[in-house]
Amino acid sequence: MTDHVGGSLQSLRESNRERLIALLREHGALHRAELARRAGVSRATVTTIVNELLAGGVVVEGAGSEPANGGPTAKRAALTLNPEAGVIVGLDFSAGSVTGVIADLSHQVLADGTRALAPQLGWMGRLDVGAELIDEMRADAGVTGRPLAGVGLGIPGPVDWTTGEIGTSSKSLEWAGARPSAQLAERLGVPVRQDNTAHLGALAEAVWGAARGSRHVVYVKVSAGLSAGLVIDGQMCRGALGATGALGHTCAVPDGPLCSCGSRGCLELYAATPAILEAVRPHHPDASFEGVAERAADGDRPCRRALADAATMLGRSLAGVCNLLNPESIIVGGDLTAAGDLVMGPLRTAVTDHALPIATQALSIGWGDLGDRAGAMGGVALMLQEPESIGASS
Repeated sequence: MTDHVGGSLQSLRESNRERLIALLREHGALHRAELARRAGVSRATVTTIVNELLAGGVVVEGAGSEPANGGPTAKRAALTLNPEAGVIVGLDFSAGSVTGVIADLSHQVLADGTRALAPQLGWMGRLDVGAELIDEMRADAGVTGRPLAGVGLGIPGPVDWTTGEIGTSSKSLEWAGARPSAQLAERLGVPVRQDNTAHLGALAEAVWGAARGSRHVVYVKVSAGLSAGLVIDGQMCRGALGATGALGHTCAVPDGPLCSCGSRGCLELYAATPAILEAVRPHHPDASFEGVAERAADGDRPCRRALADAATMLGRSLAGVCNLLNPESIIVGGDLTAAGDLVMGPLRTAVTDHALPIATQALSIGWGDLGDRAGAMGGVALMLQEPESIGASS
């Protein structure tokens, strides 16, 4: 009986220890009181475990302070996982580039970088460039001596999280069926996880960016395609196989033109960057999206109309998302950010006009804070939330 009770207490102690480490991994710097609140344990339990972690070098005291038991003038610093214990890398692949971010276990971003990719380059070649970028960022950050704890990959297409394979997308990407996370893990000898880049963008904006503090987030990335990532009750939502967020292939106009996915009238045909460029082509045949945004800001009426129409179509679809999910935050990233209020104004109006009032009562709609780094930073966040990362069993 004594052995059974002792074993149960030891198991509870280990569970609490792992919970505290997981909270520090997920949130970065936290005070003891915040750890106790989030973990649902007493301050005394936190103090005992934290003292052991400090002694073992798993946790360190960093910036920020809270009152200590010694009185109103005594202060204790916030706690983080030991930055020296390892680094995490996020890599976000697109057709034309790979963006990387490297961070330590305290959530401090140490370096970033981007490398161009030939659009026809296969996944093995892309992984070669990604591995080179990792080495380059570690050197730039001066952390070549720290262990690499893991890598998170952002993939420009659906990822079947049950198999690790990249699914077939509407754009028929040549790397469909590949398993890049398994290939890179074998090459580097560290845990590697992958997800759709819009999913990771949602996670990144919720952890570091414009949706920080929100537990119900819709992130929309608009570029050559249109996709969304969902954070529901603080957790990234993947669905049964990992195919959530195909917002661009929801029907906007039932009898609209044929889409590359085989359906008709998909939202992507009206609100993604190519649709906007096509709308202004009769007036500005060679315009880039940045050029359209600049002309619109200068008062060009066709450009302003094309942006407003795209924003309105997107807003109507997002109104349906609001009615279904009731998010706190809708964050928009990608190319549309260059157009500022010329897009955000009509987008917000369309959401408000077409959603139930209660579904938007607590809603904030805005631009993302992380720009082109959102997918890569989401890769870092994905690995920081994994129990395999350094510190879980140290």
